[in-house]
This record gives sequence, structure tokens and C-alpha cells, in this order.
Amino acid sequence: MIHVLIISPGVATRVGLKTLLMDEPRIQIIGEAATPGEVEPGQIDADVQVWSPGGSVSGDKFASELGNLLAGEPTAVLLIHDDPKVISGLAGLKMRAWGLLPPEASKEELIAAIEAVNEGLAVTNPAWLEYLSDEQPHRSDEKSDMVETLTSREIEILQLLAQGLTNKQIALNLGISTHTVKFHVSSIFGKMGTTNRTETVKRGLQEGLILL
Repeated sequence: MIHVLIISPGVATRVGLKTLLMDEPRIQIIGEAATPGEVEPGQIDADVQVWSPGGSVSGDKFASELGNLLAGEPTAVLLIHDDPKVISGLAGLKMRAWGLLPPEASKEELIAAIEAVNEGLAVTNPAWLEYLSDEQPHRSDEKSDMVETLTSREIEILQLLAQGLTNKQIALNLGISTHTVKFHVSSIFGKMGTTNRTETVKRGLQEGLILL
């Protein structure tokens, strides 16, 4: 069971998030708050804190408010916001895991992101990774080399692997042969230094190559 705390100044937003999550058997909502500063001591140790601040978030205010969320044990924070620039602030703070989803994310994307950050993975749109500062570990040479090494087709197949599709389903989805899919999957394993699909998907999530 993943214990989730919902934080948002908008009542409608909090209700909306609760409605999306309340029927998910793997998730339990343990509380809600309007701002990080209003989080009660018993709630701050939630497994995942879903924060939708709404509007613009300035750098200083963002860091100050997020600091309130990190006052307890190391936690995972999933931020719901449409400004990718806040990634640099997320990645620069010490937390168990972080994620950034746009407000228009679907129920399935929201649940998948909560599960991923609960497992200690970073979750965001790969196109937003450019906003990570150069000194963050997510921008290591190893990761950059991997992005350059994987072809666009391989990244496409990696995304389908993350969705749990079989080789045959991937072949039908992309209009290519199963043999070609096997070739690409083998190539992906080799480039990512993995030996199976589960390990490959986890590595892809850690490197920001998979969009949930």
C-alpha cells in the first residue's frame, strides 16, 4: 500500500486528485493540505506527497515550501505543474525520489508516476530533462551517451516495453516484423547494460528515457 498526501491550495484540485486515486487499491490517501506549511506532523511521513501548487512557482518560494515537505524522513514528491523549469529545483534537493507531471496527465499516468517515485525513480517528460542543471547526477556522461546511442526507434520500443507489450504486440503496433523487434530489444539490452525487460524498464525510468 502506498500512502499518499495531497497538497494543493485549490479545493477543486484536491477533490479531483482524491477522486482519481480513491478507487485505486494500491493507494491510500492519508490526508490533504492547502500548502506544505500546513502539513501535519503525522502526515509528513507519507510515502508519496502529491503537490499541485497551481499558478507560477518562484525559485525562492518553491525551495522554501518544498523544504517544509522534506523536514521529516526522506520522502518522494510528485509535483503537478506545467513549468519544466522547476525540475532543477526538484533535482537539487535531497529526497528519496521526485517526479513532475503536467496538470493534464491522465489517471493512468498519475497512478503510474506515484508508483514509480515510490520505488525511488525519477519521473518526467524526457523532453524536460534539459532543465536539469549540469551539476546534477542525472546529467552524467553515462546518461548523455545513452541518449545519443539509442536510436529513435529503440527509444520508441523502450517506451512500449514499459507498457508491458510483448514482442508480437510491439511488432503489430509499429508495423514491423517480430524478428526486427527482437533485434531492437537485444540492441537495447546491450546498450543499456541490462539482461531482461524489468531491469531495462527500470534503467530507462532512472535515466528519464521513458515517459509515464
